[in-house]
Amino acid sequence: MTAPRPNGDRPGSHRRWRLAALFGVLAVIVITALLTPDIIGGRTGDQRLTTYSADAQGARLLYELAHRLGWQVDRWTAGPELAADGRTIMAVLDPVQPIGAIEAHYILERVRGGAALMYVMTGYSPLNDSLHVKRGVGGPYEATAAGTTEAPVVKAPADSVRARRFGVAVTDSSGDADDAEVSTEECAHLSANGGIPLWPDQVVHLWRFQFTQPRSPATVIFARSAPEPGSRDTAGRRSGPAAAGFPLGAGRVVVVADPDLLRNDVLRVCKWGIDVVAVRMLEYLAVGAPHRDHLIFDEYHQGFGTHPGTLRAIVVYLAHVPSGHLLLQALAAGLILLLALGPRTLPPHDLERVERRSPLEHVTALAQAYARVGATRTATTRLLRGVRRRIEPHGTRSGALTAEERDAQFLDAAARAPARAIDVAVIRNALATPISEREFEAVGDALARLEESLLAERR
Repeated sequence: MTAPRPNGDRPGSHRRWRLAALFGVLAVIVITALLTPDIIGGRTGDQRLTTYSADAQGARLLYELAHRLGWQVDRWTAGPELAADGRTIMAVLDPVQPIGAIEAHYILERVRGGAALMYVMTGYSPLNDSLHVKRGVGGPYEATAAGTTEAPVVKAPADSVRARRFGVAVTDSSGDADDAEVSTEECAHLSANGGIPLWPDQVVHLWRFQFTQPRSPATVIFARSAPEPGSRDTAGRRSGPAAAGFPLGAGRVVVVADPDLLRNDVLRVCKWGIDVVAVRMLEYLAVGAPHRDHLIFDEYHQGFGTHPGTLRAIVVYLAHVPSGHLLLQALAAGLILLLALGPRTLPPHDLERVERRSPLEHVTALAQAYARVGATRTATTRLLRGVRRRIEPHGTRSGALTAEERDAQFLDAAARAPARAIDVAVIRNALATPISEREFEAVGDALARLEESLLAERR
């Protein structure tokens, strides 16, 4: 009969089953995490407002729309400062990389010189302070009539491009709708299936901004943001501009508070009419002498182009700048010179260091030397003078006497006490004649007793 199995001892098959179940659960978790999209506010894909992105939150639709309506569109990735002239519209759309104060000054100087700027606000940017705007709370979008009175009634095909820029339907002499516009069936299809989960009520909600200084009388409001129903925010009781344009020097500026106004998934829903608002803003910026027909999108501050770090900046400088070429050549020449001077005919030798003896090693060596030659008188003299230095006050030493005479005088003074007379006699004998090793040990004891006695007398 087999012994009963303890309670804590389970069969190996049961442990293997538990491990297999654990690995299966972990595999399901990993696969679910990999296949689940990154959803933020009901949207997926790249969150940057970039013309390179055709995702829901990108701005590729605005780029294509401007191109079809006659603008010369370009993307700028060469550096932080955009190349602009009097025929250029600079589009800075909610940059993910901050715009510095110097870059903001450069942009606004180009605007004052005759260029135009479409700026989608981002928090804490120097452009906000320079344009005297501040983003506030949001609410439902309100359409405005900005620019509609300027839209001509067009019947001739030659005027169709101008009319499309204002967002109106154009008919030719035969009454057919312009084929460049989105057809009614397509718009109805987009409106029925459009919308984004960010706005379940299918109403556009936008941030608004306010001017921190009195705004120009020539300001044009392209879109407004109304207060949220039931909002208790005292700062948002009235509607405010969500997109507005105003002159700046010889140029023009359009400020957009919310990047959602220009995103792909908003522009494609025809029933909201945001695409018309976008075209009106471009038309406002294009007005000027000369006509601004060159639209440049700033993609450098969206993360595209060369953004060197410290090491990469050094490589770019050495590879592409003339002074960097000169420095690189100088470094190469110095390296060649170092290699030429480096080899030697004889290998170098380490410097020889002679270690000095410590005081204790010196005393031991001196004692061994005295012992080899039997220099008991010299050793006794050295020991006696050590006792004298520790006993005699410094002022009692006389320069008229020799060292031997001072030794004799010191022993005479010490022998006045009867208790020290025997020790003094042993020391005098060692100073006068060579003695044996055993007798020299007695001299050491006599000197020790003599020093102890004299020190006790001084106390």
